[in-house]
Amino acid sequence: MEGRVMPQFSPDQVTFDDVPGLGMWDDNHHREHQQFVEALAGLTPAVLIPNFDFLQMLTAGPARGSIVQTHNQAHALLRQITGVSGVDYSQFDLSKGDDFYNFTGYHATEHAAIRQALGIS
Repeated sequence: MEGRVMPQFSPDQVTFDDVPGLGMWDDNHHREHQQFVEALAGLTPAVLIPNFDFLQMLTAGPARGSIVQTHNQAHALLRQITGVSGVDYSQFDLSKGDDFYNFTGYHATEHAAIRQALGIS
């Protein structure tokens, strides 16, 4: 898959207790998932996947668990298409610091691999 556009996401720039930073991460993360959807739709033949709403994930409060479940499904689909490997994100409790940092670490690595697979550089 050839290059399309520049990445829009900084997956490693967020800390557990930085509320404004969590919101910025959510926004950038959502934009990058949109970029993945658009890159796949631009292929010939087009690969169409759902454009999930991830505008609130880290900042979703009590809904965070269900959004992480949906996010895990989105990544499973992206893995099938791109051949990238990843972990089961639904196993992380993002209200716990250690899980939060493990999640963001694994997630940053996977997003970098997806960008590479889609030619987003």
